[in-house]
Amino acid sequence: MILDEIVVHDFGLYADRQKIGLTPPSPDKPITLFGGLNGHGKTTLLDALQLCLYGPFAKISNRNELSYQDYLSRCLRRGSATKEAAIEIAFRHTVDGKENRYRLHRSWRMRKSGCKEYFEVLKNRQRDVKLAENWISHIEDLIPVNISNLFLFDGEQIENYASPDNSMQLVGTAIRNLLGLDIVDQLEKDLLTYSRRKRVEDKTDPKRHEIEKEEAHLKELRARASNLKQEQAALKTTSIAPACKTLLIIEEEYRKLGGELYDHRMNIERDLGTAESILEESAHRLRGFAAADLPLLLVRDLLEEMRIQDQQEEESRWSQQVAVLLENRDEELLHQMHLNGVNHSAVCALRSYLEGDRNQHKRLAERESVLNLLPEIRGDLHILLYHRFDELIKSVVLEAESFEKAGKQAEDARLMYSSIPSDDVILEVMDRRETLIGEISALEMKYAGIQDELDQLARQIERSEQALLHLIESDIQAEGERQDRVRILHHANRMRTTLDIFRGAVIARHVRRIGHLVFESYQQLLRKTSLVTRLEIDPETFALTLYGRDGQVLSAERLSAGERQLLAIALLWGLAKASGRALPTAIDTPLGRLDAGHREFLVERYFPFASHQVLLLSTDEEISGRYLEALRPFIGRSYFLCYDDAEGSTRIVEGYFDQMEAA
Repeated sequence: MILDEIVVHDFGLYADRQKIGLTPPSPDKPITLFGGLNGHGKTTLLDALQLCLYGPFAKISNRNELSYQDYLSRCLRRGSATKEAAIEIAFRHTVDGKENRYRLHRSWRMRKSGCKEYFEVLKNRQRDVKLAENWISHIEDLIPVNISNLFLFDGEQIENYASPDNSMQLVGTAIRNLLGLDIVDQLEKDLLTYSRRKRVEDKTDPKRHEIEKEEAHLKELRARASNLKQEQAALKTTSIAPACKTLLIIEEEYRKLGGELYDHRMNIERDLGTAESILEESAHRLRGFAAADLPLLLVRDLLEEMRIQDQQEEESRWSQQVAVLLENRDEELLHQMHLNGVNHSAVCALRSYLEGDRNQHKRLAERESVLNLLPEIRGDLHILLYHRFDELIKSVVLEAESFEKAGKQAEDARLMYSSIPSDDVILEVMDRRETLIGEISALEMKYAGIQDELDQLARQIERSEQALLHLIESDIQAEGERQDRVRILHHANRMRTTLDIFRGAVIARHVRRIGHLVFESYQQLLRKTSLVTRLEIDPETFALTLYGRDGQVLSAERLSAGERQLLAIALLWGLAKASGRALPTAIDTPLGRLDAGHREFLVERYFPFASHQVLLLSTDEEISGRYLEALRPFIGRSYFLCYDDAEGSTRIVEGYFDQMEAA
């Protein structure tokens, strides 16, 4: 399917008749890029596409609880003299090699009796009345409305699909529609309705009276439940949601005034006292070092010289003692050699050598002694120079680092303490905040009370249905002439059981392939390719389970907000692939709230390959700069939504933000 053209006429912000060409100029340029500021008509354009395709069944962003007629009346452009609006879409679709061209025209006009709609379908340029009358059945074959959000979606809402509950609902709905199980579900409902109708046929008066009484009671319970649901929805829309929005504004004001610091002021004061105490203790230890051996480091060289002098004096004392001993030993040695008749020349040579050796010791013994250190002082000096100083230096360095670190922590604590706002600055905002929190709490209690009542009604409805079913079944069993009806009911129940088995078998068969397509899409988008190594979809609950590189289950909390949004996009992309339908993809606010890193991966890995035709409706803060340059090779057409503040209307012109700024 290829969208060739969309035409809007006095629809929303769009004045007069405006025609937009959408046909990609070539297969390698599938993207049509729309640029517009917030409030200038991007979402309106996506709504126009949905509205033209599906009419009253369209999943439109701002319809809420409005009736279809009321919604159409609100789509008329303000200031339009004719009080009418129109939308047209031209597209092509190929089936079995044959291409058919369609043009849908949907228009409406305000009358006294309300909004009157006109819908026309042209197939291959020929008006087709029967096709227009049965269009919803035909479009269900092309793009079923229940899976339209796989191809036409708002990037701002992507994060909703990242939550487990919403992803389960999305996967379940998509799988049922992709596999055609909605037909099975409808068949099961029809069988149940048929069975009930057969059970109440031809009842005797007393039993029929009980059945009618129980039916009336069941109807009353359902009506009460419907009213409560409407009351609950109105409470959330008109009271809780606005109050929560106001609370966010007050919370932001409270944060800017330093409310978080004010809330933790006692902890900050305690931290400041602790930091200053640690700093003082470190300073005390440094002063202790200064009062002990640390100053001796300043005269370390003198102490080393003192050690050398003491060593020399010790050598002199030793040499003096040795000289006396050697003189006696040498005389005895020479005498023994003379007695033994040793050669005279050898004796003379030895005498000369021994005299030189004694003289050397005498010279050493004659050196002056200055210090005359005691042995215990000599030991203390050696320990100080070769052990204590090294340990002292290490201890002082470590303590100095601790002192510096404690000083920084104390400074940071003082700065934080000085940043705490005073009571007169913060109390007024705090009072408003607490008051609003109390109001929201009361509203939520009321909402929960309604939910409790709804839950109680649901149990009563279930009991009433069971009672009604019991009344019908007990009466049928007693009537022999209705055996044929009993047989029908029996086979209907068997058929419902068979349908349950069939549904489970079909889902189990296809859910693994769909999970693989989602995982493949996620891997293509994800920056950390090793973060998720496997993805499974539970065939019963449709819950997604991610597995990390260690093979263990990866909880959603371990994914960043951007990674969860990429998972939601991969979910849509994978389901779109699983549909097997070659359909265009339209994305409003395509980059949503993603951070820069994840935006880059969407631009490079998703948008050019999301479909053979991609419509992107972007603000100036999304697809711009390097993202625009990366996407430019794939852009076939670009348009700018030009808003005229004086007229309060938007016109669509060719170009984009950068071209508009250059002009």
